[in-house]
Amino acid sequence: MNIDWAVVFATLVGPVLAVQAQKFIERSKSKSDRRNRIFEALMTNRATRLSDGYVQALNQIDIEFHSKSDKPVIDRWRALFGELNNGPPDTADRATAIAWVDKCNDRLVDLLMAMGKALGRTHSEEEIRRGIYYPKGRVDLEQSQLAVLSGLQRLLDGTSALKVENVGGAGPSELQIATLRKLHDAYDETGALRVTFTNAPEKGKLN
Repeated sequence: MNIDWAVVFATLVGPVLAVQAQKFIERSKSKSDRRNRIFEALMTNRATRLSDGYVQALNQIDIEFHSKSDKPVIDRWRALFGELNNGPPDTADRATAIAWVDKCNDRLVDLLMAMGKALGRTHSEEEIRRGIYYPKGRVDLEQSQLAVLSGLQRLLDGTSALKVENVGGAGPSELQIATLRKLHDAYDETGALRVTFTNAPEKGKLN
């Protein structure tokens, strides 16, 4: 009886190889999906860079883009990371702050272009740089929230004083003066509260 070992081998190993191939395809697709989600999160939130989605996507780049072929992405992410961590001081003038923001914008565009190329996307630089819709109302709201939080932080740190203004006039009103006088007269020279008994029997009870 002649045994066709090739057929036997294919019969035994074929299903195993098919399962492994399927798993490899699934892993590759899962990795591709994760990388694409990072890119899409950065593109979606590139106008709202304080959002959780934007920050989380930046911090996931090193996790999903780490092969040798991803070096252009990593290099551009490092360049953006360096700019973000070396911003101008709080005392910087407006021109310095604007120059830093422009530089961060350029670094972000470079990063998104490299990521798009690694993922087979065809977005142009103009699309990435200009294709953003962010209404002015949202800008005003975000700036107002930052101003309130910044002012509160300075107040808690003791670097700013809480301004209290008398809106009734240049000085205290007559009612305020009268109230203060009554409070003053209610205490003697030693700081003890003055007590006057108007009913003699009650005084005896206290003694």
